[in-house]
Amino acid sequence: MITRRKQTNHALALTAGMFTALALMAYTGGLSSAQAVQGAPQIVSSSPARGATDVDPALKEITVTFDQDMEEGMSLTGGGPEFPQIPEGQKGHWRDKRTCVLPVKLQSGHRYRLGVNSPSYRNFRSAAGVAALTSAIWFTTSGTPDTTKPEPMVPIVVSATPAMGAQDVSPDLKDLRVTFNVPMAAGFSWTGGGPEYPTTPEGKKPFWTEDHKTCVLPVELKPDSQYRLGLNSKSYRGFQSAEGVPLAPVVYTFKTSGK
Repeated sequence: MITRRKQTNHALALTAGMFTALALMAYTGGLSSAQAVQGAPQIVSSSPARGATDVDPALKEITVTFDQDMEEGMSLTGGGPEFPQIPEGQKGHWRDKRTCVLPVKLQSGHRYRLGVNSPSYRNFRSAAGVAALTSAIWFTTSGTPDTTKPEPMVPIVVSATPAMGAQDVSPDLKDLRVTFNVPMAAGFSWTGGGPEYPTTPEGKKPFWTEDHKTCVLPVELKPDSQYRLGLNSKSYRGFQSAEGVPLAPVVYTFKTSGK
């Protein structure tokens, strides 16, 4: 793992550690927690691309580009054999204000994974001081044998309560539940706003069930009302698998009965 804060002697600390997803809430609709991630930097590209296969092991650097100017700090997290080796005497640096560069020495036939920020290390920050949401980059180099660990599964919604598009939902319902096909990281992004976004009771917030496959959003519903909210969006990608793969944005609608 590499982490560097802005106002230090710029020394890089290299340690071994497992990447852990960060609980970053990005739901909107009048909830104050949305302000915590407003303007959070987003990764717009990386080299290699996330999920790339047959990457040339002669590649000398990994780059991560953000959608806005950043501070000088960085937190590339992870450890063990999946974290790329860094050539002796070299260190991560910024090519410009938006692109971070990590010199590497890759092996052929190998799977790599590194995180961008983590619960303990959040030094990827915008010039305005907003931490980037936890994410990950993974790829395999050419020559990877068939016995290599399989690529991470893309998360999808397998069920929801009430069902997506449901009509005549009881306004007495106290929470919405969305279940995924794989265990998920601790974050979530319930997105939306206005009268179609359900009210969350004061003092309550979304949470995950023990298996981390179902996210629960406490709500207060009104009779005969149309509701619309999103899971992830272009700007908010808190719904990610435990492997760091984000959920493609999903629109969730339903209507309550008049009783």
